[in-house]
Amino acid sequence: METLTDPHMAPAGSPTDPFAFAPAGASRNAFEIICQEIIASSELTREKSMSLPSGAYVSPEFMNWEVNEIFRKEWISLGHQSQVSKPGDFVRVDVCGEPLLVTRGKDNEVRVLSRVCRHRGMDLMPKGSSSDHGNQRVVLCPYHLWSYDLSGKLVGVPEMQEAADFDRSEVCLHEYRSEIWEGFIFVKLDPEGPSVAERFGRLKEQFIGKWDLSGAELVWQQHWDCNFNWKILLENFMEAYHHMGAHRETLEPFLPAKGCWTEPYDEDFSVMHLPLRDDMKKEILASGDAGTTMTPFPSLKVEDYTEWWVYLGFPNFLIFNAPDRTYWYRLLPTGPETCSLLTTMLIHPSSKELSEYDSIFKSEVEAAIKFHLEDMEVCGATQQGMRSLAYKRGRLSHLEEPIWHFQKYLASKMAVGTYKT
Repeated sequence: METLTDPHMAPAGSPTDPFAFAPAGASRNAFEIICQEIIASSELTREKSMSLPSGAYVSPEFMNWEVNEIFRKEWISLGHQSQVSKPGDFVRVDVCGEPLLVTRGKDNEVRVLSRVCRHRGMDLMPKGSSSDHGNQRVVLCPYHLWSYDLSGKLVGVPEMQEAADFDRSEVCLHEYRSEIWEGFIFVKLDPEGPSVAERFGRLKEQFIGKWDLSGAELVWQQHWDCNFNWKILLENFMEAYHHMGAHRETLEPFLPAKGCWTEPYDEDFSVMHLPLRDDMKKEILASGDAGTTMTPFPSLKVEDYTEWWVYLGFPNFLIFNAPDRTYWYRLLPTGPETCSLLTTMLIHPSSKELSEYDSIFKSEVEAAIKFHLEDMEVCGATQQGMRSLAYKRGRLSHLEEPIWHFQKYLASKMAVGTYKT
């Protein structure tokens, strides 16, 4: 009879702060075992690929490594430029403990600013005290009423006249390195490294560029506080195998799992094709009509109407493309077993000119919420399984090839013998 023990379990008394280092008594050896197993998984052939050890989804030490080596060093997508289309528009977002503000200033420039006040370090927009998006001329610190414009410049400082040599023109919010790529706003907390355009150049040239998503408009978004590790959602997103079970009444009828296929591994991204049901494909190719409820993106060809696509730009740029809409996901860890997920839908602006757009939009949002709830259910149940003493690593289907790709990405961020928590 097998012994049900798991060396990857988080130690008792783990810190409540998900972005703090693990306690001094935590097992360094357990963390190294997780890393070694991920590297070993990445070196398997696709035909022999396996799921990851449970520690990758529950260990505070491993979470700290991901925060420090991935989320604080890589390009992270925060939003779409249509969310800050006018001067004064802002989006509030936290990235692994970093309080950020995406803004469009009076000069029409989009910036990613720190929300940390330059006076005493107060978060300018604490969670729960303000909207996550909106439009305003200035950002007012609720602590001592210092105020900043949307470019980060300090514009108001009450009762500072007796502070010797204080010059407000020398004070501004910290601005992080950011870029707009294909309409999406990215931030890099580490100022070093290649641009987004360099990183995802092949992804644009070979695949995503034909949508011209810089001209899309974000028309729906919903935030979810999730009770599972961020990688569980990412892995679920990237494979079509679960259409058979989790989405058997929503996606499987027209995007059947059987027949889906994955592009060869690329060190920067993974791409999966989700062809429509055979009879639907034949009808589209015969008629030239996409058969979609909204207007297809104008740069697409008829053959592009016959499938949907799933893109992952490592580590967490998630796109689910249909001919007439794009679902973009902002996925961020909030702890070893929790994450923040923003699901959105972008469309070509011409769709809003359809006579029945309002009813179509309502119906599509209801459908989107339905299949996302299906994902929430299975991801939550999977996280619970990661805590079971009975969990063992399983073999992957060819329909889960993107998970194997992601394992290769994780392994590429590790150097044997020099893991850093």
